Amino acid sequence: MGKIYTGIELGASTIKVLTLEVVKGNYHVLSVATTPSRGIKKQEIVDIKSCISSLQIAVKKVEEQLNMKITKSVLVLPSENAFFSIEHGTHKIEDRVTGYEIKAALKDAVFKKNDESSEIVGIFPISFSVDDGANVLDPKGSSGSVLSAKVVMSTMPKEKIFPYFQVLKALGIEVADVILAPQADYLACETKDYNRKMGAIINIGEETTTVSIFNKGILIKNETIAVGSLFVDKDLAYIYQTDLKTARLIKETFAITSSRYADTNEWMSIKTLKKEEKKINQIGASKVIESRLEEILKLSKTAINNLTKREISYIIVVGGISELAGFAYLLEDLFGHKANVWNIKEIGIRHNQFTSVLGSVKYYHQRCMLLDTDGTMFSLDAQSNLVSMKKKGSLGSDISLNKFFGHFLDN
Repeated sequence: MGKIYTGIELGASTIKVLTLEVVKGNYHVLSVATTPSRGIKKQEIVDIKSCISSLQIAVKKVEEQLNMKITKSVLVLPSENAFFSIEHGTHKIEDRVTGYEIKAALKDAVFKKNDESSEIVGIFPISFSVDDGANVLDPKGSSGSVLSAKVVMSTMPKEKIFPYFQVLKALGIEVADVILAPQADYLACETKDYNRKMGAIINIGEETTTVSIFNKGILIKNETIAVGSLFVDKDLAYIYQTDLKTARLIKETFAITSSRYADTNEWMSIKTLKKEEKKINQIGASKVIESRLEEILKLSKTAINNLTKREISYIIVVGGISELAGFAYLLEDLFGHKANVWNIKEIGIRHNQFTSVLGSVKYYHQRCMLLDTDGTMFSLDAQSNLVSMKKKGSLGSDISLNKFFGHFLDN
């Protein structure tokens, strides 16, 4: 039996709940649910009660599919207000390095490094070393006197993140760990080649676009642009005088992102706001979409240049809108061959809207392996019941993140 984990992402347009099982390093989706989000605007929770209701719908769907209650989850957090710093920590080695020494060195690296107005939301190891030895990613089994850790610590203002914890707490779900959305995106797309280079990830969300810079797989800088895929819908709705629902239908089922591949002979009938029938041409609709996406990608390119002067080896674009027909051609026109759209390969979630929530669970599993911690989120009885379902074929208030990280590193 493998390890079973759950990840939750409270997005501006969609709430996602994913439960998967890790067996011999392979990720198997057990259940996934999405529901339109309410109470969230521009990466901030503005109505906690509405957000709780939305999450409850998605959680209930997953619980009914699995016949297991979700009591723990990894939580994806937006990165707009994150601050990053490099910290160092040490710990004495009794015999050989184990998960205990690694936890202690990480804890020492971030101990009292943030002020009272902020909370720690990420501790990503850059490298470890024993005494004056070489830097390694996983020092377990090494012998020596002192283990040193070099980490990137990320913090955020308390008032920005507590509402996210309150939403999960209201449903009786314990936050087992947290991860910033861009770092989760990277881990979903991670390759050995990317882990050796400097690169960027562009996540085109509903209301905003996040541009993040990674050095050897570690998030070091990011910028949020106040324009996202919703602007495409609004453009189509304005041009064709129709509602947003119809605009999304045009975008997702009819138009092509790169207008040069659109067909002048393809037409679609829609209803306007005045309830009148109107025929629209594919190339016209495609030009509307192309214009807005060009703007988003050009702004992203400028953000990358502002965030780093170092050479970028790769650019990955994620987000639901990257699934649109012709998007890869538009991306190549603006960025060249170093840019590509990441396509999720895991069966059950083959859509780029799930990049962040998938990456969150991969992160949690990797962290548990590094710290030698059994992080499975479901009891043995619940897992046994799940195995039985598989065989039958029926599986279809004040919260301190500093305390949370201390608890995680102490266990």
